[in-house]
Order: sequence, then structure tokens, then C-alpha cells
Amino acid sequence: MFDSEFAKTDYIEKDNAVFHIWKKEAHFDDYRAPVTASLEMLREHNGSLFIVDARSGFEDVPEDVEWGFRYFLPELKKTDCKIWGFILPEVSDIEGEIDLWTAEIEKNFTVIRAVSYDDIIGKAKEIYSETGCKNTQVSLVPLCSSDREQFIRDNQEAFNYGALEEFGQRDDHFEEDGEIISHDTIARAIDEGTAYRIMKDEKPVGGIVIRTEYDHGELELLFVSPDAHNRGIGYAAWCAIEEMHPEITVWETVTPYFEKRNIHFYVNRCGFHIVAYYNEHFRDPDDKDVDMSDMFAFRKILPDTPESIQAQTERISRYENIMQMAENGSEELLRALSGYYGSPAWKRDLASDEAELLPKDLKRGVLSEDGIYDLLEKHGK
Repeated sequence: MFDSEFAKTDYIEKDNAVFHIWKKEAHFDDYRAPVTASLEMLREHNGSLFIVDARSGFEDVPEDVEWGFRYFLPELKKTDCKIWGFILPEVSDIEGEIDLWTAEIEKNFTVIRAVSYDDIIGKAKEIYSETGCKNTQVSLVPLCSSDREQFIRDNQEAFNYGALEEFGQRDDHFEEDGEIISHDTIARAIDEGTAYRIMKDEKPVGGIVIRTEYDHGELELLFVSPDAHNRGIGYAAWCAIEEMHPEITVWETVTPYFEKRNIHFYVNRCGFHIVAYYNEHFRDPDDKDVDMSDMFAFRKILPDTPESIQAQTERISRYENIMQMAENGSEELLRALSGYYGSPAWKRDLASDEAELLPKDLKRGVLSEDGIYDLLEKHGK
């Protein structure tokens, strides 16, 4: 943080923003010192916003303008900063100076003008939601067997970093000695899902594991190496996953309650909603091993797409066939049918049917409550 008679500048971690407040008009060193301090923070925190509160003062000395154009702006362009916000009243006494700076800044940055800090943050989130995936270019490469163990170690390092940020050296949240997430947990996720390396500039900077079935997806793991934080890498990777799977309309994931960075990421960046908090008084019904204690559950609902309707059609056809074959009383088929009946997937399929989104010639007796119920009753299920 920098604080002087003329200005104060600080890094706001929750918003990934460098907030520069002019207290009064400043010139020469009184102007350049706080601006340089802001520049250093922008260099340190990749992809951060630059927000300037100019309501109480700004410079108008030609020498400082020249310094800003010749030194500050060229140096700022070398950082990953993409958005510059000005806090100003709707009508300002320094419109001329602001217009001069804005014309130059807009050559390389998105400029937001608003009357408050929160307004700028809100508008920046809208811009990120539209263009954030494009600002940071990453690629997802299927995990190869030779990289499996390093992937696991990198995942453990990233998770440990989050826990140590929150708890220091406390280890009562670790699954195994010295590790927040165990080797077996990661290995099982890889084996049961699809794993990718997140690559940037041809270097591994993280990893992601997903599991998909028809129109439903589970984000099993997503991590970014600590030295690559605050660059938009995790968000770009998530956008790539959504683009890769247009058939998925429901994504779900979980994260430990203490992972504030993850919670912010899923809710404020990726658009998930918290739907449950699993703890000793409220267990995940699908968690047979009781691994989900003190975890938040998240869900993201996306609009229907032609691909998602096709995925639902395939699922309905599968269970329609199961219902026909289960007439003979097969225990395995009746269990499968019972699991589908009344499940979130069945409810989504029924909703799509009621909305007339499914093909008109699709056989869909399995969506009839009486049909499945009568069959299960017939065989004592």
C-alpha cells in the first residue's frame, strides 16, 4: 500500500483491483510517486483492474502529462491489465483532462467511467463475462500417462497453497500427511473422469478433471499453479470446457468451505450458485465414504441447446429400452430404472417434454409416472 498527503493506492484482493485514490491535486514527484506505486502493484497482480478515484484531484501540469504518456502508459501496456476505471461525478471540472487521457488510454485498454467503485467493478464483471475467455488464451491437452504423477503433485501443491493461505501451518484439514487432497482422491477422479492439462504458452499451468453423462457434468477438479494465479487462467479453462461440451446444461462441483478463492471463482466469475453446505448435520446423500464434510456444493444451469436436447433424447431412448426389457423382472434393469425415475435427470427430461422440446416421434413412455410406477410395483420395487 502507498499512502501520502496527495494519494493512496492499495490492492483489493477480492476484486483483483489496484485502487488509486487522489486526495488532492498533485504535481511532479507528489504525482509520480503514487502513480509509480500503482504501476508496481499492477505488475505484481496479473490481470488486475486499475481504478482511479479522481473526484478530489488530478494533475494538469504538462510535464506530468508528458511523463504519463512517455513512461507510465508504455509500462502499463506491459502488464496484463485490461480495464481502467475512472470514478468521477456525472459532471466534472476536469472533463478536458479526462478526455485527453481517455483518448490515449482507449488505444490499449477498456475504459469504464462511473460514479462509484462498486459501479466499476459491476461493469468490469459484465465485460469479463463477455470477453474474459478471449483475454487469456489457454489450451486443454488430454492428460498423458507419463504426466499423471506430476499432475497429482501439482494438484496437491495448489490445494495446499489455498489451505496454508487460510490456516498457516495447521494441518487438521489434511486428508493425508501433509496433503489437503490425497493421492488416491485425485487418482480416482482421473480414472473415473476425463483429465486435461491447462497449457499457456506451451507450459503446464494447471489441470482440470470432468465427468459428463448426457446433459449433466461434474467438475471433479480444477487447479491453477500458485505462481500462475490472477491471470484469468482458471476462468479461461472453464470457458473452454463449456465450449467443449455444449450438450451440458447442468454443471455441479464442490469445494471446501475454507477455499475462499475457489468460492469467489465459482460464484462471481463462473456463474455457479451455492446449493448446499455439507457438514456433520447435513450429509451428501451420494457420499458413501463421508468425504464431503464441510464442503459447499455448487450448481450452474445453462440454457437448452440442440446438443443438450440430443443428449436428453439419447438418455430417454436408453431408459425406454430398459423399461421394455425390464418387463421380465431383471433386478439389474429394475434398479437402473428405479434410479432414473424421479431423479434430477428424469425431471429435466419431463420438463423438456412438457415444453415440447423433444422430437415428436420420440418414444417416451418412460416419462409417464404411471408407466414406471406400475412396472416397479409389479415386481415389488
